[in-house]
Amino acid sequence: MGARDARAFERDLPALAHYSSEFTPIGFVLDLTGEAPKLKFDGSEEILVLRWAPAAGGDRLLIREDQFVVLRISALGGITLFTPDNMRGVPVAPDRRPVQPLRSNAPALAMIQDYASRIMAQARAETGRMVLFEADWAMAARDGETRALLFDSIRNAGTALLNWIRSGPGRDAAGVTLKRIRFVAGPAVIPYRQGDMLVVTFTRGLGLGGRPSSGVIQRQLAQFSPR
Repeated sequence: MGARDARAFERDLPALAHYSSEFTPIGFVLDLTGEAPKLKFDGSEEILVLRWAPAAGGDRLLIREDQFVVLRISALGGITLFTPDNMRGVPVAPDRRPVQPLRSNAPALAMIQDYASRIMAQARAETGRMVLFEADWAMAARDGETRALLFDSIRNAGTALLNWIRSGPGRDAAGVTLKRIRFVAGPAVIPYRQGDMLVVTFTRGLGLGGRPSSGVIQRQLAQFSPR
């Protein structure tokens, strides 16, 4: 979709706003100020990168990278939010809560390494086994964009790993069939298995769209589940 088409799809929506529902205690920020729409749920650290798609009746969709429909904007202006826990959807609307644009940041290398260590420690506390997080720390130390993407990749992988462990199959596989998660700068590819390691690639120059979401990483972790 070209920039002109994307702007047409954004009609009638605020460029940046917080949304909430009268029917359920859920809220999120939708940021349309950049090249790609971004969404962040209240209480979550993860920023989802979405894309526009047309729907029947002149409606518009905002879709995650795994093709899950997150928002449907009707031709009449109504907005419906869909989540894995609510596939029927819930009406939402912008409210007056002040928000800031959704951007990545590049923490100091020591902070990123500490964050990775805390995820590894939590996984070990829940399984009794270690899953190592590996990266080219020297490259990250030299370059802010690499640090930002690496930090976001580690954060998303941590969410995916802990969810996988707590959902059942990962409890027996973490530290056994899956021993390492390696973060690599390179062309955009879906995370893939390499022996006892999951390789998570992040791509410079694409902003937050250059790293996989926690949902995509968690689906790839299923390769390590006991059969």
